[in-house]
Amino acid sequence: MTRQTQRVLCCIILLLALAGCGYDGAVSQEASPNTALFDPASGTIPLPNVLATANAKDPLTQYTDPVTGNVGLRPPNTPMSPLEALAYVNIYEVGGSGAVAGVNAPIYIRFASPLVPASVTGDNIKVFRIQADTPAPDATENQPLRFADVTGNFSFSYTPGSSDVSLFPRFPLLPATRYLYLVSDRVRDASTGGAVSSSVYFAALKSPLPLAGPFQPLEAIRANRTDQAGNVVFSGYRKVLDDLTAAPAQTSVSSRDQVALIGRFNTTAAQFIATDPAAPVASIVPVESALRAFAAGSGVPGGLPGKNWIGAGLNSVTVTTPAGLTPQGYWSAVLAGTGLSASPPASVGAVATGSFTSADISVSPTVARGSTTMNLNLPFGRYSAASAVLQPFRDPATHRLTGFYHSERQIPFVYLAPAGAPPAGGWPLAIYQPSINRPKEDVIALAGSLTGAGFAVVAIDLPLHGALALPGHTTGTAWGEDFIALGAPLATRTNIQQAALNLHRLELVAAPPSFDPALASQGFAALGANAPNPLVKPKFVGMSLGAIVGAYFLAGNTTLSAAPGTPPYTQATLDADMKGLLNVPGGRVAYLLRDSPDFGPGIVAGLAAHGIEPGTPLYHQFFQLTQSVVDPADPATMTTPLPNLANGTPLPSRLSGRVLMQEATSTSFDASGRPTNGDIVIPNSSTRYLGNALGGREVLGTPEARATAPGFDQLSYLSGRVPAPFMMTLAGGLPVPKVAPAAGSATATAPREGYFQFDQPDAKHGSFIDLAGSPETLRLMQRQMVYFVLNGIAVDPTVVSPALPKVPVGTGGRIEYRITPPRTMKVFGSPK
Repeated sequence: MTRQTQRVLCCIILLLALAGCGYDGAVSQEASPNTALFDPASGTIPLPNVLATANAKDPLTQYTDPVTGNVGLRPPNTPMSPLEALAYVNIYEVGGSGAVAGVNAPIYIRFASPLVPASVTGDNIKVFRIQADTPAPDATENQPLRFADVTGNFSFSYTPGSSDVSLFPRFPLLPATRYLYLVSDRVRDASTGGAVSSSVYFAALKSPLPLAGPFQPLEAIRANRTDQAGNVVFSGYRKVLDDLTAAPAQTSVSSRDQVALIGRFNTTAAQFIATDPAAPVASIVPVESALRAFAAGSGVPGGLPGKNWIGAGLNSVTVTTPAGLTPQGYWSAVLAGTGLSASPPASVGAVATGSFTSADISVSPTVARGSTTMNLNLPFGRYSAASAVLQPFRDPATHRLTGFYHSERQIPFVYLAPAGAPPAGGWPLAIYQPSINRPKEDVIALAGSLTGAGFAVVAIDLPLHGALALPGHTTGTAWGEDFIALGAPLATRTNIQQAALNLHRLELVAAPPSFDPALASQGFAALGANAPNPLVKPKFVGMSLGAIVGAYFLAGNTTLSAAPGTPPYTQATLDADMKGLLNVPGGRVAYLLRDSPDFGPGIVAGLAAHGIEPGTPLYHQFFQLTQSVVDPADPATMTTPLPNLANGTPLPSRLSGRVLMQEATSTSFDASGRPTNGDIVIPNSSTRYLGNALGGREVLGTPEARATAPGFDQLSYLSGRVPAPFMMTLAGGLPVPKVAPAAGSATATAPREGYFQFDQPDAKHGSFIDLAGSPETLRLMQRQMVYFVLNGIAVDPTVVSPALPKVPVGTGGRIEYRITPPRTMKVFGSPK
């Protein structure tokens, strides 16, 4: 019997069964042939969905060889596809709870045929946050579910004539939280005007009676899942539909007939890790905080106990500066062959090169599986970086977190010290993380501005870039491909985490005397009088991908209280934590790449080469799943405050009061709406999504939203001009722009954070360091940077006055910023 014949018979049997039980779910007379697609057996389900991982195979132990068909242990160098990665997260990171849906990823729903565009609205497709018996993540669902309508937090994306609908969160959803979406029969078919109806399989799930016969496999979805004591741990579709229709004032549906489709999902809990499984709730910390604790080690208060960096002598730099190296010699070496002038600024007094010890946490899970040794001592490049994932290491007896599987690795750095006599204790320090496809040596473009302000600056490469590149990968194009790891989202996520760990190690290596005066000979002490001051907290400066990983680094670089009964942090403690300038960052990373005018075409070509064509369901599913897997390290995710288990008072974001974001504003667009100037690497929409996630939540009107980052505003020029207003707040219950003027005086005390747009004619993605191609915007961006790192304020850099005097900027190396995306981006593994 063919599969199509079986389905026809199933439909007939279902209709007979429903008629016999008196169920009122027959298709209404005005219904159309158009259905909301749903067939779990074939994998046709809306996303995100708990069904996506409900019966997924273990990607490590149940790997199916695509050539032989044999099932067994996954080979070490085999990257996980997005769907396999989602199953990995569910099994190995969130305990099989299904809490894997992205907080920034869209809801993706398919229909059999096109829809009436005017019917694709928040009145007809709803999203609810589910409230169970208690607010606890593991709460039972014995009582009727309660539904909080959060549809207003979504923007609808529907192209007339298509059969796909996407609902994008306007702000990140809450992590580890239950949600539900509902398609009502008020959504209309384009050709007939009739109501969209349920697929035969979803219609079966609407039955109030147990399913048998051909539909028996669906009974596991329809029925409740209970524990040994009979408690409902997860409501099946029968109970969910009962609860929905019993609350029409909240849900807009009063009968099963009105429901064409529902989907449940739990947002990801993979951002968190329990350090002590004996106290799983009390010991939960963000993964980014655990990474910092690992970087600190047992020799530092709050560090994880599995590695003693200080005790092992690993908190000192190794200096490799060639004898007699001068700033002129270094500039000449960096710019050799470029034809550009190699004249270092007079404010640079010394150049030092060297390395420090960090840990390569990009480890194949097949290799680490079952190892009783945390330090695997594997040479770099032994296994494919695209097959890697961050993995915790726990004490074999207590199962407490002690660190992460790793191999030690040297991280090269370049350090530029100001000319002249250093202040008492050493130079204040700025840490620079460069852009995608670019090396650490780009720091010469910032050298004049930072050393002129009296700061030493140190730079390291991004993972898989420059001196940290894979063997034989010598071009920026290859570095970017390796970091993005298209098709292997666990590797993408791990690369962000690796970058943060290296930055934590760099900062902590610079600071041993702040832990114990007896450690004064460690850290950067080998640099002598040119060393940074270990007692002064550094400032962070990141550009492009360096700013993206910088947001993750800064969130992890938050002082958390371990005192019982106290909030994990307050705005006062955040004010004492490291500050960062984020130049042209972006959030919702998977869609940032998809929508990038520079990188997008190569990504589309790479996926098409694997049979994933633009606009197809596979294409939409690829990005939805990729975002869900990457989301625990996405910078937008970092803007959501941590829960306050001490007293429930809403906390600010960990980035509140700490960051200044810079945008290179696009002002010209082609017929399709794609920018032709400004930032054509990271779309302004992605940068604004990140800025809005931090500062724009007040428009939601809840106490939690108002507390997120009340001081993070869109900053205007002193003239009052705002190039492209987008951030909103509420005034009198109505949305109004959330705008504050930038500072006009060096002695101002505010604003100390915010979002600033540069729309000068030469503004572009690389303006921050491209003196050759963007001299005006470079000077403005770097002038604003100097006042931010020096005075902690965000100024209008176009204003020059006695109160806001000029500072030496744009006197660093004259480099030409170029990014060359691949025409066809490499896809790692099988992306389907």
